[in-house]
Amino acid sequence: MESPEVRTLVVAELYPWPPVDGYRQRLHHIVGGLSQAGPLDVFAPLRDGGTEPVAPPWPGVARTLTVPMGDPAGPRSWIADWSRSEVPRRLLSLDWSSSVDALERWRDRYDLIWYSHVDAWWPVHPLFDGVPAIVDFDNLENLSMRLRRRIPPRVDQAAGPRDRVAALARWATSRAFDVIDERRWDSIQRRCADAVDHVVVCSDLDVERSGCANAVVVPNGAEAPEDRRTDRRELAGVAPSLLFVGALDYEPNTEAMSWFLRDVWPIVRRGRPEAELRVVGRGAEALGSSAEADGVRMLGTVPDLRTELERADVSIVPIRVGAGTRLKVIEALAHHLPLVTTTVGCEGIDVIDGTHALVADGAPGFAGAVLRLVADGGLRQRLADAGRVLFEERYAWSAIRDDVEALARRTVSR
Repeated sequence: MESPEVRTLVVAELYPWPPVDGYRQRLHHIVGGLSQAGPLDVFAPLRDGGTEPVAPPWPGVARTLTVPMGDPAGPRSWIADWSRSEVPRRLLSLDWSSSVDALERWRDRYDLIWYSHVDAWWPVHPLFDGVPAIVDFDNLENLSMRLRRRIPPRVDQAAGPRDRVAALARWATSRAFDVIDERRWDSIQRRCADAVDHVVVCSDLDVERSGCANAVVVPNGAEAPEDRRTDRRELAGVAPSLLFVGALDYEPNTEAMSWFLRDVWPIVRRGRPEAELRVVGRGAEALGSSAEADGVRMLGTVPDLRTELERADVSIVPIRVGAGTRLKVIEALAHHLPLVTTTVGCEGIDVIDGTHALVADGAPGFAGAVLRLVADGGLRQRLADAGRVLFEERYAWSAIRDDVEALARRTVSR
C-alpha cells in the first residue's frame, strides 16, 4: 500500500538556493529528502546583500515564501534585553516580527514542521503548537561557544600598537559574552528538544554531546561526482598542490589557516620549496598579511569547486577548534582526494588514521604528514581508494535523503 503524503513546512534562517555554503548545502538536501515524503513549502528570510535567490530545484517544493530581513543588529539594539533575559545575543540580534506575521497565513496546514536551527524554531514555534516538529541541531551552539574561547585573538602582525590593542579588546569582550551565552544556549537547546519530536545532529558523537534523548543522526554528505580523478599516484603538475576549502571569515577556519600559514607552511616549504597551496573561500582579508605567504594563492569564491578538487593532490583540514562535521572532509572523500586532517577536523566522521586519511596534530606532525603524502604516490592512492569507499557507504547525499524521508514518515505516524 502506498504511504500517505507528508505535507511539510520548512522554516529556515536563510534561503537555501543556490546552495553556496555548508548550511545551504545541507538544507538543500534535507528539503530534497522531505520532498520525497510529500509536497512542502519553504519559508526563509532574505538577508540584505545576500546571494540572489533562484528557484528550488526539487519538484516537490510547492511554494516558497521569503521576507526581507536586515543584517544582525549591533549591541546597542540588544544589549539591554540581553542583560535582563536568558536569551543568547544571536537570537536577539535579528528581527523576525515580519516573518512571523507572514507565516500566520500558513498555520494549521501541515503534518510536519522542520526548523533548520534553533534560531528558526525560537521565534516561530508558537504558531505551530501541536504540529509534529523536527529541529536541526547540526551545530551544538553551547559547544560552539565553549570552543570559541579556545581561539586566540586575531591580531595581524603587521598592525600597529593601537590596532593590536583594539583587536585584543574586541576579543576579550566577545569571549565574556560567550561564557554567558554558552549556558543560555544549553538551556534553550534543552527546552527546544523537550518541545519537539526529534532533534537531528550530524554524528553519533553529537548525539552524546547533545544530551537529548530524542536526538537522531542525519549526517552531512556530498554528491557523488560524475567524473573524478581516479589515479592519485602521479601529481597533477610539476609541483605538489595542496587545497583548503572554507570561508575564511568563519572563526574556526580563520584560526586554522592562520596557524597553518604561520607554523606549518614554512616547514612544508622547506621540505618542498615548489609546493603550492590553493585556498578557496571568501574572506581572505581576515588572515591579514599571512595571506601573502610565498606559494599561497587565495582564490576566493570559485564558480566550480569540483575543478579545484580534481586538480589538487592533497586536501588539508587543519581545524583545531569547532563543533559539527566538516563538509570539506566529506567532499575530499567523494572526490577521491587524499587528505591530511587534525583530530578535530575529522570529528564525527568515521575516518581512520592511516586508512582513509593521515591524522596529525601539532605543526611538526601536520607538516610531516603533508610531506609524506606528497612524496608517496602509493599512499595517496590507498587513502583515496579507501576514502571513496567510506563515502559511498555512509556519506552520499542520495542515501541521506532517503533517511530524511523515512524520519519524516516515522515522526508523523507516531
